[in-house]
Amino acid sequence: MKFIDIPIVNHSLKYNPSLDGVRGIAILGVLLFHIWPEYFHYGYLGVDLFFVLSGYLITNIIYTKLNKNSFSFKEFYRNRIRRIFPAVIIVLLFTLIIGYLFLFPSELKDLGHHIKSSAFFYENFRLINEVGYWDKAAQLKPLLHFWSLSVEEQFYIFWPFIIYLIYKFRLNLLYSLLILFIISILVRFFLDIDTFYHSLARFWELILGGLLYAISSKYNYEISKNNIILSNKFLVFLGLISFPLYLWHYVIISYMYIFGLDVQKYGVIIIIVSIVLSYLIYRYIELYFRKQNSYKIACGLFITLFLIGVIGDYIYKKNGLPNRSHLVDNSKWQKQFVREPAKNQKGIVLTKKILGYIPNNDYIKSTSSDISKRYIVIIGDSHAHTSYPGFVELAKKYGYEALLVANSSCPPYIEGAMGKNLKDLKQCQIKIDNIYKILNSKLKIEKVIFATRGTCYMYDIGYGIVDGGGKPYNYHYKEYFERIKDYNQKLIFFKNLKNTFKFFENKNFHLYYLLENPELGFSPKNCMIRPFNIFPLLCRIKKENFLNRQREYRHFVYKISKNYKNIHLLDPKDLYCDDKYCYAVKDGIMLYADDDHHSVDGSIIQAKYFESKVFNDK
Repeated sequence: MKFIDIPIVNHSLKYNPSLDGVRGIAILGVLLFHIWPEYFHYGYLGVDLFFVLSGYLITNIIYTKLNKNSFSFKEFYRNRIRRIFPAVIIVLLFTLIIGYLFLFPSELKDLGHHIKSSAFFYENFRLINEVGYWDKAAQLKPLLHFWSLSVEEQFYIFWPFIIYLIYKFRLNLLYSLLILFIISILVRFFLDIDTFYHSLARFWELILGGLLYAISSKYNYEISKNNIILSNKFLVFLGLISFPLYLWHYVIISYMYIFGLDVQKYGVIIIIVSIVLSYLIYRYIELYFRKQNSYKIACGLFITLFLIGVIGDYIYKKNGLPNRSHLVDNSKWQKQFVREPAKNQKGIVLTKKILGYIPNNDYIKSTSSDISKRYIVIIGDSHAHTSYPGFVELAKKYGYEALLVANSSCPPYIEGAMGKNLKDLKQCQIKIDNIYKILNSKLKIEKVIFATRGTCYMYDIGYGIVDGGGKPYNYHYKEYFERIKDYNQKLIFFKNLKNTFKFFENKNFHLYYLLENPELGFSPKNCMIRPFNIFPLLCRIKKENFLNRQREYRHFVYKISKNYKNIHLLDPKDLYCDDKYCYAVKDGIMLYADDDHHSVDGSIIQAKYFESKVFNDK
């Protein structure tokens, strides 16, 4: 191959460069998507293409050897080990070493968990209970991409036996796989499983690959070895190194996010480094082991990977090895990254007394369950939850109890129910109704603090790469699902906010509307000093960027609030910002728990900042 000096390994089947061209397209799409998601949004489909191609090839290998009476289960699994394990071992060791050197204990503890589940090939199930693939937190998991490898390896465990039984009982391969394909599709609708990560929700793609082989075999069709596009030398080259390239690229990308480096800015460098490392793995590691027929070597690889998993489990159980000698003490700040519990018993008891049932709201907390006392009620979304600790301290100081009733991604504006679908929207409406039933009850409410992340709902977009990279959240109002042609989320938000202010104007208590604090666009963990202090400390954003993001929102809130005497605005701008910058750290205190929520200390400082406004405003 003239593109680059890269030898071709011996294959179980006759080599077809066009199939490596397909792999090249798949890995290129995935690579570009992970670096520049806003420009290559559908690149993630490369993983689906990998699944189909793997199902096609593995079925081809097994069935062809069965027909030649040369298939061996022992040989099959030996080949899988020598094909997959060497690159996995090297990438996991690299990930572990970098983590040991540079990660904070909480991060290394989490990594240890994922090292174990990646080495044992059940990472997809681990992620079901942790983070969505599209969530901003997913970027901070270096082994997130091992979910797909785990699905494949689980498939390889049982698939040879299914193909063997089809051959043994002389069943029609095409019809048998068609039935299995239909069953695998239907499983997603009859079982309550995660539709992204769960293996049963993904096996249909691999089975589809097997079905395509059965069709091509029946009709004697195969992809041409000289396909003008698929046999392109560059695509074939990428296809040959696609497996180590898939493993390397996301580890590098994720660590760059963790260390506060700009992934998009250095995207080309990431691609070059990933390709070079992948070529070296393929050329000098993968090819070597794929030439080894010894079962002892396969056993050695198996044991090595098993031990890596054991090391990961040890790190997790030892809480991320906090006594590493090279660590810098950041314990005071690390405590601020832990969110407070969402509910407490007093809040549940109090709201049940008021409503007659336990509400389904996401955040319910109170300092008392006594319905006869005076209350400050804090409502809103998760920003209300993180504002609660600070206002609680001041409430006690001035003789009030405090009640928090708030929702996750469901701000309680009048007619403001939102959701990703109608089911979510209906649940959001129930939560909002619960809040207004409490506000309209006989509870002695004297002040209400309303805190939400307004611009997020207004634009349906987060802020910064760490918050979705400009991708929409897809939370919409009912008008969206009614398919109104001129649907405008911003205008509907303004209307709902205005109606909410009208409601509070006629109540016997004051409303304090908390404007949004600056969104950082990066993780505040990047403000901590990492070992060896070689990464930039990103602890501020330009004030201009903050104001540009919130200009329309702030202008509208200020404009309409002037029409209502009972509405008081709490503007945190000057708390966080000076003339040029807005800060994540102030006077040595970490103000944020993540890129947009307050830390407990930040909540306390914010409440003290508004003390005279809230508690001396008659």
